[in-house]
Amino acid sequence: MKLDRIILLALAISLGMGCLLILLPFLPAMLWAGILVYCLWPLYAGFRRYTRPSVAAFVITLVVAGIVLVPLVHLALLAAREARESERWVQGVIQNGLPPAPAFFQHIPLIGGLLTDFWNNSADDLGGVASTMQPVLGTLAHSGFRLLVQAAHGLIGTVVALFIAYFFFLSGEAIVARIRLLLVRLINESRTDELLTLVAATVRGVVFGILGTAAFQGVLYAIGFEVAHAPQPLLLAALAGIISIVPAGAVVIYVPVCLYLLAVGHPVAALLLAAYCFIVVGGADSVLRPWLISRGASLSYAVTLIGVLGGAITFGALGIFLGPVLLALGLALAEEFAGQPRGAWR
Repeated sequence: MKLDRIILLALAISLGMGCLLILLPFLPAMLWAGILVYCLWPLYAGFRRYTRPSVAAFVITLVVAGIVLVPLVHLALLAAREARESERWVQGVIQNGLPPAPAFFQHIPLIGGLLTDFWNNSADDLGGVASTMQPVLGTLAHSGFRLLVQAAHGLIGTVVALFIAYFFFLSGEAIVARIRLLLVRLINESRTDELLTLVAATVRGVVFGILGTAAFQGVLYAIGFEVAHAPQPLLLAALAGIISIVPAGAVVIYVPVCLYLLAVGHPVAALLLAAYCFIVVGGADSVLRPWLISRGASLSYAVTLIGVLGGAITFGALGIFLGPVLLALGLALAEEFAGQPRGAWR
């Protein structure tokens, strides 16, 4: 290779790395925006038939912003209100001391007696408890501050992703065409089309399979919590639906709710709610999630589950969608290298 070719190659690599470093802080938001635009593209394509593309993109982005940001703002306001009430309660305890332990503590299985004794002993010796709990309180305060910073970072990232999504709506077709031109220079045209179709099908299957199932489970949880008269049923159902992205993840929500109902003297409601969440909602997850995923993704449910969990551990929330796509591409390239037909190792 001639010296001038080597210099040009080095400059091209340096330029590419520089561009990547500049875009790196925005890469998660760009990927979120790309997933959102791809999922809503049929809606945008139908809407722009009746109005200008800029208006269609703005309206869809605004609606999505309302759907995403309004619940987040509501949660923030609720957390602020609870924080103020907790601050008043702590000040009252410091001035007047702790009241006797609530009666329902005694009904909590296994740990009810320990909680009651700890509460009553703390009421007699607030100073000792304060000094004992000081390291724990410091850790909790530090964790709360980190959680607040992460929540603010996530909110800013959401706004940036929505802002980018607006421009992706306007330029989505041109961006895909240019990506295709670049890939054609590396691999042949038919393989490029196959890989793009594979990525699109996998994203579609994972998005509708995971998010669709989580949304449906959230509705089922809301019905169950409301019928059982659980505290804050809509908030708990929303959290359970979000956690349901991970299979069986909502256990951390509905099991404490059932224990609370059992502790306050509603054992029938607690048992019926536990059975409802485990059998009805869990059964819906076992049936609906694989069916929705199999309609789009070119992966089995087991491989998709590994991609979701491994991607979430490695890349965070974005890895829920990125993990299965990377596994699908890896399997496709492995099949190509081994000379096997597409889908042979699925």
